[in-house]
Amino acid sequence: MRKAVLAVVSVLICTSLGASSFVPVKSVVPDDVFLSPALLAREEKSGGFGFEISSYADIDALNFISDPGYTLSGAAAFLRDELLAEEDAYFSDNYDSIKEIFRFDPRFPNKHSDVAENAYYIRNYLNTRYEEMGAGNRVKAVSNALSSQLGIFPDDTSALVGGDLDFTLSVHGSGIDSGFGWKAGMDVIYDGASSLLDSFSYNDYRYGSNLYFLLGASLGYGTYITDNLAAGLSVSPSFIFRTTTVNTSLLSARISGNALEFLASNRFDFGVLLDINFSLMLDAGENAVIHLDFRSLPSMQMFWYFSASDVMDDFRFHEDETIYYSVPDVALGMIWEKGSVRIEAGLSRIAKQFLLMSAFTSYSFDLLSVPDLLFAWSITDNLTLDTGYDDRTVHLGCSVSSFRAELSTRIDRPGFGISLGCEF
Repeated sequence: MRKAVLAVVSVLICTSLGASSFVPVKSVVPDDVFLSPALLAREEKSGGFGFEISSYADIDALNFISDPGYTLSGAAAFLRDELLAEEDAYFSDNYDSIKEIFRFDPRFPNKHSDVAENAYYIRNYLNTRYEEMGAGNRVKAVSNALSSQLGIFPDDTSALVGGDLDFTLSVHGSGIDSGFGWKAGMDVIYDGASSLLDSFSYNDYRYGSNLYFLLGASLGYGTYITDNLAAGLSVSPSFIFRTTTVNTSLLSARISGNALEFLASNRFDFGVLLDINFSLMLDAGENAVIHLDFRSLPSMQMFWYFSASDVMDDFRFHEDETIYYSVPDVALGMIWEKGSVRIEAGLSRIAKQFLLMSAFTSYSFDLLSVPDLLFAWSITDNLTLDTGYDDRTVHLGCSVSSFRAELSTRIDRPGFGISLGCEF
């Protein structure tokens, strides 16, 4: 599962909507032609019905399901080393919090009034007992430390352990005619956190693994405003359901083997989403076009919610005064087609990352997520092969008549993704 405020943009939006607070979240709007609506001006008449199912899991996510002790062994060692590096006074000042991390172990040393003596016994515990307690108990300690106020783990733990797990099911109908395009359908999305130990938060919102259900549509129009310059606008309204599971609940559910813990502390959000995109397209020769896209201007989500305790008590919906938004972005792209070959190249996520850096002090600019590239070769009228790179992910795809299959993996961490779809 970043899981996602430009100061100027936020001020403008806050002024216009008068909301109490704004929280950046990851976009759930499909990556299709409506992100570059000016391209609708050159699209041929088309339409139909289709579905797609896709999933991705990295090695840490798969290993965590079968053996959490092995997967989190590096995190357990990090926890021990971080505590051992502290000064003597730290163990006295934070004794209760440290003991809470190891609350499952009755052999955790009692507190001593002498600062040096207290630190000695805790260090001795970490150097001896910590290894004896077994991998399962060390995972419990990692889980407890993650929810502790000590801040032992950094906000971004992707360099320490992965755990990305994603799934999407999409069913839709669409049509394009004379520059006007529409698409309507349903999406079920599970967007896992990028790391099993991620603990990002912004204001009162804690990021984690998200389950979405969307029922909505996209409407767009692209037209030439001069002989070689086109403009386009798209609007995507949706009804949206969302529930977010923080990683402490995920770890607890796996450790205890009780799947209910995965959802027990969740809030269940029902609301509306609106995403607006604007773009320009320039004909750059007989076979090429250049497009400039202004994405998520804005993209807003507003919710009403209930929690598990509301179901057991006096059930009612609560209004969420927070406005959630996808971080705006600017993308520059080029499309070149000649004969059976199609090449797409682009740059994006530059403005978006600068906005994220202003919201999260721990976020650093990722150059490898900026370029996009696609190469497609139509071998016959019914067979097309393609390969590409997008946001640290490479893929190899094949389209046979109305069916499409795709394999993918990330360049920074071993993993495996598969996508199957069909258009009628």
